[in-house]
Amino acid sequence: MPADSNEVERCRALATTWAPTLQALGNQDRLLIVLWLADGAHSVRELEEVTGLAQSTVSYHLAHLRDAGLVDSSPAGRSNRYSLSGLDLQQVATILGALSPRPAAEP
Repeated sequence: MPADSNEVERCRALATTWAPTLQALGNQDRLLIVLWLADGAHSVRELEEVTGLAQSTVSYHLAHLRDAGLVDSSPAGRSNRYSLSGLDLQQVATILGALSPRPAAEP
């Protein structure tokens, strides 16, 4: 049975749309940051505590997430607060947080 060309195009459009997001989330530290931001806005210092990473590394990951359109920042005193950029990403983070992890494959 031949593939439905409309369905193929719909899937292609979804893949094109979501690939940059999933690539950005493919890093364990960035995924941790996104999962933590699903509960609300946080400062770099708060994200340092959660991730155990240095400030410069957290800032690097936040810049990558911001470039991918996944996080926004807003000024708060002498620092910034970072939050997820949209409800759809919050839903993805919530779904990921609710999933049971699969064991890693043996090499």
